[in-house]
Amino acid sequence: MTDWVAWFRYQLQASADGFVWAFAQIPAALREDLPPDPDYLGTWPPVRHVWHVKEYERCLVIPSMRQWVGASIPHGDIWPDDDETWAAVQDRSLETLTAEFRAIRQQQIQLLSQLEDIDWQAPRETLWGHKPLAMIVTKTFQHTYEHGDTLLRMGLWWETILAEMAAYSAEAGI
Repeated sequence: MTDWVAWFRYQLQASADGFVWAFAQIPAALREDLPPDPDYLGTWPPVRHVWHVKEYERCLVIPSMRQWVGASIPHGDIWPDDDETWAAVQDRSLETLTAEFRAIRQQQIQLLSQLEDIDWQAPRETLWGHKPLAMIVTKTFQHTYEHGDTLLRMGLWWETILAEMAAYSAEAGI
């Protein structure tokens, strides 16, 4: 039998650490810029990825995990993930966004202790349909890895892509 709490405690911590590390690999001067090559690096600035994951977990994941300790199902419209809400975010610093993300992730890790005796494979009605708790928490670190992958690609290739674009423009006389 799987020790669900230990497994997810490790996964949530490891994916959080990797996510924050990936964001830190992007030069500070680029963190609020739209990346070049949107087909490969995406269409959001790096800071929006951190905000997006943080808000997803604050608005959807924590309330969903709390269903298993007696809370009611959250409303599907509680997550304002849109350009207007993003535009209103005042503090987009690495320190603030990552501290907020880590605090929200720590709440989830602490909540796991209350879920020791829960049947992790028994489905309930959730925001994602009739799903078990194991899926909800798995989706959390999958989502973190998904956006972490984009951040890592940005950190690894952004400046190379810019240099290649500049070289191409110079060769073409643009």
